[in-house]
Amino acid sequence: MTAEELRALVAEETAKNKGVTPKDLEDIKAALDGKFQEYMKPGSLKALIAAETKNAEGDPKGGFKSFGEFAQKVAHAEKWRKGYVGTPVDKRLIPDTETKDVGSPSTHETPADEGGYLVPTEFRAQLLDLIVEKSNILSLGFPIPMATNSINVPFVQGMDHSGGQLFGGVYMQWLEEETQFTGARPKFGQVALRLKKLAGLAYISSEMIEDSPISIEPILTRNFTDALAWQLDWAFLNGSGGGQPQGILNSAALITVAIETGQTLANGPLLYENIVKMYSRMWNKANGVFFANHELFPALASLSLVIGTAGAPAYLPANSQLSGKPFDTLMGKPLIYTEHCRALGTTGDLIFADFSQYLMGQKAAGALLTSSSVHLKFDYDQMTYRFIFRIDGQSWWPSALTPRYGSATLSPFVALGTRS
Repeated sequence: MTAEELRALVAEETAKNKGVTPKDLEDIKAALDGKFQEYMKPGSLKALIAAETKNAEGDPKGGFKSFGEFAQKVAHAEKWRKGYVGTPVDKRLIPDTETKDVGSPSTHETPADEGGYLVPTEFRAQLLDLIVEKSNILSLGFPIPMATNSINVPFVQGMDHSGGQLFGGVYMQWLEEETQFTGARPKFGQVALRLKKLAGLAYISSEMIEDSPISIEPILTRNFTDALAWQLDWAFLNGSGGGQPQGILNSAALITVAIETGQTLANGPLLYENIVKMYSRMWNKANGVFFANHELFPALASLSLVIGTAGAPAYLPANSQLSGKPFDTLMGKPLIYTEHCRALGTTGDLIFADFSQYLMGQKAAGALLTSSSVHLKFDYDQMTYRFIFRIDGQSWWPSALTPRYGSATLSPFVALGTRS
C-alpha cells in the first residue's frame, strides 16, 4: 500500500467519524508522512485516528489525568510562548473554547494564544461538588435551575389563615343539601430570581505548579472550594439582596423571638425559654436546622432549667458536663456552629431555619465557570485562576404566617432577639 492509498483510507475512515475535522485530517496526513511504516501495521489506523483527534469535546477531563497535571501544562505552555523552554504547547490545551448560554449571545473565553485556558469540564464539576459538600447551607436550599439570567417563581399568597381561608381565597365549606357554593379564587405572587455573580481570583507561582503537580492539586481545590463555600454561606444568612442573594436575616418572613423580661447579655446570653419559644415559632419543625455563633457554646453548655429554687442541666446530661461529648443537636434538630451567625448577644447569633423554603437559582448546566491565565501576574511569574459562580437566593415566603388560631405567627426562619 502506498502513502497515497493510505491517505485515501484515512479519508474513508474519517468520513465515518463525525468528531474528526478537516484540520484533524491534515494533522493525521502529516503524521503519516513521518511514520508511514509504523502505521502500516494491521489495526493501527483506527488507533492513529483516535490518538491524533482526541480532544476535550470527547473527554470531560480534556485528556488530562488530574487538575494538577492541567495546571502544570498551562504554566509550561506560557513559558514556551515567551520563548523560555523548547517544548511546545500541549495540544490538549487548545480545544474549541466557544460557549453559548441559552438565551444569551455567544461569548468567548480568552483564547489560548492570549494566555487563557479553560479548565476542563470534569474538573469544574469536581470543584462544584466539593463546594456543595463544604457548604453548610447550599445543599439544604430549594434548587431552581435557570436557563437564562432571570426567572419568576410563583408562590401562592395567603399568609393569614385566621379567617379559615387558604392560598389567599380558597376554603372548604360545610353545606346542607341544595345549598349554593361560595366561589373562591386563589391569589398568586412571584419571587424574582436574578443571577448574581460571585467572582474571585487565586494566584499560584509557576514554580509550585511545575515542580509538584501532585501536591499542588489539593492546595488548588481546597483554596478554591473553601473560599466559595464560605462566601455562599455568609450570603444565605446575611446577604442584602442587592447584587447578592438575600439572606434569611433580611427576609420579610423572618420572626425575631423576644427575649425574656430582665434578660441581658451579662445575666442571660441564652436561656432555656429562648430555645423553647424559637422552636414553637417554626412553621415546619421537621426540616429545621439550628445555626449558632461559636461564642454561644459556653452559654449553651451551662444552660439549665430552673425548678423551684434549684435547677437541672438542660443541654448536657447531669454529671457529664465535661466528661461527655457535647451534643450536636438542639431540640432534636441539627446544630451547626458557624462564624457567619451574628455577634454574641445580637439578633442572628442563634437561628432556627428551614432552608427548603429558601429558593436558590443556579445557572443550568453548572454555575461554576473557571479559567486561567498568566498575564495578570506575568511580572511575578504567577498563574492566575479566575472563578465565577452565578447564583441567587431568597425566601419563598413573602411574610410570616398567621395561623387559624392563636396570635403567634409562624415562619421557616426564626432568630433570637438582641440581648443588650
